[in-house]
Amino acid sequence: MAPGHLTQLHNPEDYPGAFQHWQLFVFDPAALESILVKDRDAYGLPSWNTSLNALILGKGILSSNGDDHRRYRKIMVPAFSTANLRRMIPLFYEVAQRTRDELISPHVISTRQRVDMNAILCRTSLELIGQTGIGYSFDPMLPDQEHINRYAQALRRLMPAAFKLQLGFPFLPLLVLFPRSFLRLTSNLIPLPALHTLRNVVDFLDATAAELVKERGAQGESAEDRSDIMSILIKANTNAERGMYLTDQELVTCISMIIFAATDTTSSSMNRMFHVLAEHPEVQEKLRAEILATPEQLDHDSLVATLPVAPVDFRQAAVDSILPLSTPITGVDGKVMDSILVPKGTTVYVGISAANHNTQIWGEDALEFKPERWTNGKAAGVTTKLCGVYGNTMTFIGGGRSCIGFKFAQLEMSFRRLVSMFNWRNTGIMFTPHVDNRSELPVLIERL
Repeated sequence: MAPGHLTQLHNPEDYPGAFQHWQLFVFDPAALESILVKDRDAYGLPSWNTSLNALILGKGILSSNGDDHRRYRKIMVPAFSTANLRRMIPLFYEVAQRTRDELISPHVISTRQRVDMNAILCRTSLELIGQTGIGYSFDPMLPDQEHINRYAQALRRLMPAAFKLQLGFPFLPLLVLFPRSFLRLTSNLIPLPALHTLRNVVDFLDATAAELVKERGAQGESAEDRSDIMSILIKANTNAERGMYLTDQELVTCISMIIFAATDTTSSSMNRMFHVLAEHPEVQEKLRAEILATPEQLDHDSLVATLPVAPVDFRQAAVDSILPLSTPITGVDGKVMDSILVPKGTTVYVGISAANHNTQIWGEDALEFKPERWTNGKAAGVTTKLCGVYGNTMTFIGGGRSCIGFKFAQLEMSFRRLVSMFNWRNTGIMFTPHVDNRSELPVLIERL
């Protein structure tokens, strides 16, 4: 296979990719456990990945490996504890009710209407992380008043700017080798409008996050009883043991990363959830009946048990490694192998979607939407175990780099009020919420 030829991404065999680096696509359960859990120090994030994240978000948990990553994670984990999430439940209900009453209900007063759920869910996820993450409201959540907050506008421009830079600058992997401070000083000399846009967006996001951290830190003891993620993060950092303490700039990066990650990933997941419900009215009816049979407001434990992605993640082999396989494969030479050699420098594609649809785990109907496979968040009747942290899936990854906010995401996606009050119908769009090159999820909604 020719180097750089990524059209065969889902080929189960490994192949040389860009710059002659070997690339390996993995979804075997034993191999995933080795990469993500048992031998995780041998498989860090690729340098291009950490460098790009550092360029966009700064030095933090998404742009580090090894001891640095463990340090960031230890400080951040307490903010997502079950005890803290329990205190946030009223805020989740409040934002969900505002979404229902202000952003959806006015569109479906009497008859069925077509509504762009992507715009609504993006606003909702940002307001959720604003309220629970930093104790701040980004959006009044009133009809036709989407672009009010400057931070919200900048956040929505972040990834499109980074994507345009990737498309317009094929040597981006070389660009991200330089420190952000150097690029900020020299960016005007580089004739790339996308780079200038990205710089301006990043500068504004950094300045805003820095001001929020400074303001919360100045509150001192008056912020002790606050339960938002930023306050708990600052408190955990203040009490950190020697060698674990985060600098002010690292705290700023943590806050920016939390806001960005919670907004982008959750809105995408909720888009997919409503799209699937619209495609399966029989499942929607069953879910609605279950919701109506329970109290209007549930506690934390009940909510996280009602939850029904990105297709891949990346790692890079730091040393030559032997990767075990739960299912032997046959090589091109006809030899049956129960393990394979992974040379140092190999880019590993962690096949999240492929593992979640593996017929050897879920059966021949693995591609069918069957939420009854799970009961209380656990996969029923499955004997092959994946190393993921939720429901025997890889959706939130597993091991030392598993999503620290996965329980937060569960709460965000428990939109009981929206499912129980409205009927959702598909309009025929594809998996990605885009219509005619516009980011949109048109759904027909009628009031029940």
